[in-house]
Amino acid sequence: MRYWLILIFVLGPPANAQLQWLQFKTLVEPLPGENLAGACVFELSIPKPNKPVRAVWITYNRGYDISRFYSDPDVLAFAKGHALALMLAHQCPAKSPPTLEHGEMDMDPSHGIGRSLFVALDDFAKQSGHVELSSTKLILLGFSGTSALFANFIGYVPDRILASILTNPGQSDPYGMDHVNLPPQAIGVPEFIIVGGSDDVAGTQRPYDYFHQYRYRGAPWIFLVQNGVPHCCVINTKALILEWLDEMMKLRKPAPSRPLRKVDVDSGWVGFIRPCESSKRDHWGGHLWNVCSATIQPISHATPANQLAAAWFPTHRLALRWLTFIQQQQHPADSFPNGPR
Repeated sequence: MRYWLILIFVLGPPANAQLQWLQFKTLVEPLPGENLAGACVFELSIPKPNKPVRAVWITYNRGYDISRFYSDPDVLAFAKGHALALMLAHQCPAKSPPTLEHGEMDMDPSHGIGRSLFVALDDFAKQSGHVELSSTKLILLGFSGTSALFANFIGYVPDRILASILTNPGQSDPYGMDHVNLPPQAIGVPEFIIVGGSDDVAGTQRPYDYFHQYRYRGAPWIFLVQNGVPHCCVINTKALILEWLDEMMKLRKPAPSRPLRKVDVDSGWVGFIRPCESSKRDHWGGHLWNVCSATIQPISHATPANQLAAAWFPTHRLALRWLTFIQQQQHPADSFPNGPR
């Protein structure tokens, strides 16, 4: 196993303060029988001065937009304030890809990806002297196929997952969102599911069906549609993600030596949406849809007629932030200099 130690400096808020970080890198070789074509590459950043790490935020490098979360100044400041380590996992192609796409990963964590993540964390614990990394809780951020991976990963190790953000989630069979079956202990893991109203790759209906199946059973989840956005851009949801994660940190109280606290969904606020179907269709031929209107209300109120359940919120403030965002008729897909690609 090879590794590196790099001392980096990043300018970020507040007031452009200089934040010092330690960064590490490691390679995890595949074991016989695992569906990995080669070594998996991981990077880790830990804020200085050193404090015990409360959780590790893992992002897969699935393209320019999602990878920006690993180095974004606001995310760095959030991580420093909450004593989080940031981990960037690089694309790790399968030896026998489950789809026809060259270089694709195997999204079943039991086929090698899951072990590689935990071996990397163990190695980072040795490199950094942060022994808590071997048992710390995890925040997951995926895009597209790696969102499907992380949906399955929650069922793989539910006790380790603090929260998960699944953006534009979807993958070809047998790892699509319609094939995710969570055990009962995984349903209590908070999830934030983000889709694009014009996403003809992952679609809107399949991710919503996944959300609804478990929200109906009491899952503390949020579903968010970016109206008019294709399969590309999620950095513009950053402020809402960080506010949601801040609430999840308060509710779950992560610590390596203690189990995560269960979220009480019997109080709080809930959100509802009214979708408008478009003429566009997704990869499977299903209609795409945007959100025409949305409402929020205390959880004790009756479900409004002709609207779909879309979210649970611990606070009125977070509910208002979601409502303000989702009611925009068109969301900007401006993450790329020349537009989405």
